[in-house]
Amino acid sequence: MTFDGIVENLLSEIKMRTHPRTDGIKYQFRECTFPVTFTRDGYKEADGCAIFLMEPDGKYSVKKFGTRYMDVDDPIRGIYHGAIFDCEEEPDKMDALIEAVEKGTPEIK
Repeated sequence: MTFDGIVENLLSEIKMRTHPRTDGIKYQFRECTFPVTFTRDGYKEADGCAIFLMEPDGKYSVKKFGTRYMDVDDPIRGIYHGAIFDCEEEPDKMDALIEAVEKGTPEIK
């Protein structure tokens, strides 16, 4: 998935959680994660991933890891994940991706 597509999807998820619908439909959100993996050489999963932990109210935190997602040894790995995003970029774009999400949600953090 493209860098911009991942940012848009994460921002959409945050905004859905922070701005309730006005048409009477209520979503019941729960805590979940959105792991983002990165690519090496354009097609292999690289060492390095970021895991966005979303709270039901739209607040989120991010943990960065220097390993592939499947090798993460942290309790966050056991939390239900809503989607796993495979970013087409190298891991050196991880900080830029996190910053892009932060810029899109200044009132949340």
